[in-house]
Amino acid sequence: MSKNAPAGKLPLHIRAIYGLGDFGTSAATTARTLFWFIFLTNVVGMRAAWVGVILLVGRLWDSINDPLVGTLSDRVNTRWGRRRPFLLVFALPFGFLFALTFVVPPFTGEIAKAVYFIIVFLFFDTVYTLINVPYSALAPELSSDYDERSSLAGWRIAASILATLVTGAVFILLAEDVFAPRFGGVPDGLESGYAITAAIWGLMLAVPPLLLFAVVREPAQHKAVTSPIRPVQTFKEVFANRPFRLAASIYLLSFAAVDVVLLIFVRYLIDYIRVDPGFENLLLGTLLGVALLSMPLNVWLMRRLGKRVTYIFTMSYFIVVLLIVGLVQPGGQNWMLFAALLAGLGYGAASAVPWAIVADVVEADELAHGERREGVYFGYLVFFRKLAGALSAFVVSILLDQAGYLSSTTGTLPLPQPESALQMMRFVVSIVPAVLFSLAVLVAWRYPLTRDAYNEIRRQLQERHEREAKQEQSSEIATDTSSHAD
Repeated sequence: MSKNAPAGKLPLHIRAIYGLGDFGTSAATTARTLFWFIFLTNVVGMRAAWVGVILLVGRLWDSINDPLVGTLSDRVNTRWGRRRPFLLVFALPFGFLFALTFVVPPFTGEIAKAVYFIIVFLFFDTVYTLINVPYSALAPELSSDYDERSSLAGWRIAASILATLVTGAVFILLAEDVFAPRFGGVPDGLESGYAITAAIWGLMLAVPPLLLFAVVREPAQHKAVTSPIRPVQTFKEVFANRPFRLAASIYLLSFAAVDVVLLIFVRYLIDYIRVDPGFENLLLGTLLGVALLSMPLNVWLMRRLGKRVTYIFTMSYFIVVLLIVGLVQPGGQNWMLFAALLAGLGYGAASAVPWAIVADVVEADELAHGERREGVYFGYLVFFRKLAGALSAFVVSILLDQAGYLSSTTGTLPLPQPESALQMMRFVVSIVPAVLFSLAVLVAWRYPLTRDAYNEIRRQLQERHEREAKQEQSSEIATDTSSHAD
């Protein structure tokens, strides 16, 4: 039986290094979300519908590997702890397999290319899970304090947004403007440009897990789960946890909304808004920069108002901004820049607050079942995160394909898309995410773990642990007395 996570304030360097641990996975997610669609449709030249199929098939494997890795990480028992061995072992494979996702295979048929990318994606996604689930499960272990977990979420999402900012600003710039010209320019050098850039990113992705392994230590009182692995029973217990069901719904809807926008945001700016060359990088930088700077504000709001109220307040604001974005007409790049300034606040909150919310469900489970199963819960959450991306990508890809979206091998150069495809882009970056966030706000109204409710759970757990400690002490005294009598 484990005790609660430490409740004291964590040292600044631990919070910072923990947050930095998300840099690699977020950089990978950003590259895949923002640029893999462009790479597959406008470098490889595949139809948008095939991209949706690739992502959907890959996510079917997620229905197994995320909860499985979480279950295993709860039961690992090493001198390094339960989570850190995963970070050490899989850091380098994580970077290598990411690089392969941006390598064009030497096949001519579209089906053969699709099979290649499905296989690479399956291997990469497995290693991604082996890194991200144990990392995510560290947060509730490092601190049981309601507000300290908000701080950890702020640090984590700050690193995530920094990774998104760097990747969004530099990835395509290096691939198309720095490396591609050295190999013949557009379109001949695009394949080499993307492959070299992805290799550089692969090296960068491997560093944060290794740094986290070297610096952050797991609390000694958290022992490995020893109960037998019963997937069906565990699934029932996890989803019988009402706070988790609601938190997972908020999480899924939030990241589905974000992924819908990011999937085609660059093409939307280029083909619909018709921004000047390079202006899309300024817009992305503005959006993400404001989101990064807003992290202290989000942490302050969560401390002051609580996580549930903060989410409802910030997402209501974000919904209004998204509807304003849908009103911007072609040629209105300055209006889009203004909208990006406004949207940055909402994007930061949409990324940080759901993470802070879900960390608190672990204690509710421990109170009900007597074990700390951070790995199981965050395994399901990582699954939901990737499911959100997969469903978003699949649905959006099919919608764009049906609307007549044109593919090419010219990278991010403007394309004369049909009006139906342009209007579909506009619908996807405005109305769809606004609806998803509205649903998430409705769910948040019903979320029960306020600060007071969470602290009451902690109080009950503390009383239980004290009783168990007294019983163990009494048992030891009785054993010693019996031994002396003999």
